[in-house]
Amino acid sequence: MALIGTIRKRSGLLIFLIGLSIVGFLVMDMTNSQGSVLKGRKDSVGKVNGEKIAYTDFNKKYEDNLKNAEDQMRSQGQSIGDDQRNYIRTQTWTEMVNELIFKNVYENLGINVTNEEMSELATGQNVSPSIANVPIFKSQQTGQFDPANVRLYLTQLDRDDEGEEPGSKRKRWNAFEKQLKQGQYQQKYNNLITKGLYVPTWMAEMTYNDQSRLVDFKYVLLPFVDVKDADVKISDDDIKTYVGAHAAKYKVEDETRKFSFVAFDIAPSSGDSARTIQSLEEKRAEFAKGEKASDDSLFVKLYSETPFDEVYYDKDKLTSPVKDSFFTQPVKSIVGPYIDGKFVKLAKISDRKMISDSVRVREIAFSFAGMKQDDPSVAAKFKLIDSIQKAVDSLHADFGALAAQFSDDPMGKMKAGDIGWVKQGEKETYYNNVIFYRAVKGKTYRTFSGNDRINLIQVIEDKPSKAAVQISYLTKEIIPSPETERAIYGNATTFASENQAEAKFREAGKKLNAKTIESIKKDEFQVQGLGSSRELIKWVFNGKKGDVSSIFTVDKKHVVALVEQVRAAGLPDVDAVREQVKPEVLREKKFELLSKKVTDAKANNVDELASKLGKPAIDATHISFASPALGVGYEPKVVGAAFATAKGKLSVPVKGNEGVYVVQTVAVQEPAKQTDYSVYSFQMNQQLQGKARYASEVQKKLAKVVDDRFDFF
Repeated sequence: MALIGTIRKRSGLLIFLIGLSIVGFLVMDMTNSQGSVLKGRKDSVGKVNGEKIAYTDFNKKYEDNLKNAEDQMRSQGQSIGDDQRNYIRTQTWTEMVNELIFKNVYENLGINVTNEEMSELATGQNVSPSIANVPIFKSQQTGQFDPANVRLYLTQLDRDDEGEEPGSKRKRWNAFEKQLKQGQYQQKYNNLITKGLYVPTWMAEMTYNDQSRLVDFKYVLLPFVDVKDADVKISDDDIKTYVGAHAAKYKVEDETRKFSFVAFDIAPSSGDSARTIQSLEEKRAEFAKGEKASDDSLFVKLYSETPFDEVYYDKDKLTSPVKDSFFTQPVKSIVGPYIDGKFVKLAKISDRKMISDSVRVREIAFSFAGMKQDDPSVAAKFKLIDSIQKAVDSLHADFGALAAQFSDDPMGKMKAGDIGWVKQGEKETYYNNVIFYRAVKGKTYRTFSGNDRINLIQVIEDKPSKAAVQISYLTKEIIPSPETERAIYGNATTFASENQAEAKFREAGKKLNAKTIESIKKDEFQVQGLGSSRELIKWVFNGKKGDVSSIFTVDKKHVVALVEQVRAAGLPDVDAVREQVKPEVLREKKFELLSKKVTDAKANNVDELASKLGKPAIDATHISFASPALGVGYEPKVVGAAFATAKGKLSVPVKGNEGVYVVQTVAVQEPAKQTDYSVYSFQMNQQLQGKARYASEVQKKLAKVVDDRFDFF
């Protein structure tokens, strides 16, 4: 009671402290949260020419694109992974940026796509290939595009297929139509550019003259190799000056980072392998009891980490390291356990027999193309299939006569269902496995082709020629135990804590085979050698030079990273380009040294210069701009100097690819005059047409794009 009384007396102070704590919590949240009041919540993922791309709009478009991709992958029996999601997010950004860039371009140029044009592209005489090539828009009789099928499809846009979300069909069409319209805009823009290109006669004549004019000259070459690299001193200022003088070549558009990392593989130990082998040994006796392939199939289904494969393989098709044993041991023998990749395996020889490379097959095909599941004709067709199969197998009806009467395959009708010899792998997997591994000659089997065809098939002839085995694999992956994982994580933790200094990280990293990523952009998702590593990349760009990370877990690896260099957009720092630029600066320095030798020689002609420098005077005859090759290699600058130097005069030193040249022009042969330069006009116009496709890229470079995706993803 005394305690309660004390609390009551000091209740005011208690309320004040609680209130202060709440305020402190809110302030801390506001200063740390991405959506804080103090920092200001970003509501856009970027801007294009000042126009925002709202996060909500971007995310909605991304979700739509993702769903379309997922639907497509699902129809192929596949699923979307992180890499594909990242790719779709990047594609969504590119799509929205291009939309905003070219919206203004098209408006300013007066480019438009009308409803009448869209109708013509869908159902008119000039139908778009992307519509004409869609199978459901083709005639079943002729296989040619039928605009009536498009019109029918458009009337059913609001009738979604079973299992689809309401509005899915219309949403897909709208997205397709938008893409088609954008393509039309782009084509008109490209046409506007290309149709505006023109090569005047004087330009064609100049090109003809440049290509046909010939020059004879003599030259002296002082090779760069005459100056040893060690005799040339290169400073950081030299590199910086060179980069500044060649800014267009070295300027970078995006900020990049260089970083190193040490990876600790989360891999099983020898003890983990031994435990996995022992666990399979414990199943050996039970596995051996199975007498039929169906027993082995069930056992594999219950206990194996890989599925049962009913295929019979000859020795050439097997990749198992113990495959020789499959052809020498008795059927029902168990081989192993053995390690194959990341698995331990027990392999049971379920069966062995002679198989054919090809079999002769006949079939009756039943097509369900274009039919709805609730269509009464579907049920009727299934009854027909059942009755035909029963008539053939039980009543010994004439298979060929039934094929000629009921098959939906025109060729099958003509040949009484005989489709000839079928080789291994020519048909779908299920069809292939039936005719090569399960079928008994003369018996009827039901198979499927795609999603809209059922076949009744018979093998009527085969040619068994080689031995093959059916193997049941009891497999278990070798995975690291919790103890192993803890030990690996402990090693990574120790490394990270003991090597926080940049120099220590470098030294310790050498012993652990540290990898270096020379350049990575902030919007990338992949790290070479690690795979999808978005969180690691974000850390690298949030860090500063010399920072060492805590542990990132990436694709079965614990990773510790060091930020090596921060390279801002614009002209790079000397450290970032030293090794790249050094050879060029070396050539510049050597050019200066060798040019001074030429100047100091004070020669009046090429022969005198050659004599003073101890080099030969080399003749070059009938050289043109079109083919500026000398005996020592490709030297366009040297040939250009020969054309530009007056006859008999000595040129200034020329920096070529192989060294420093001095030329003396002997003669210039002018080309014969032409009256028709149309061939050259055509060639130049073709070259311009090819370059015109880069007009869109120029528009993108001119646009002011601000990319803030890094703050969200």
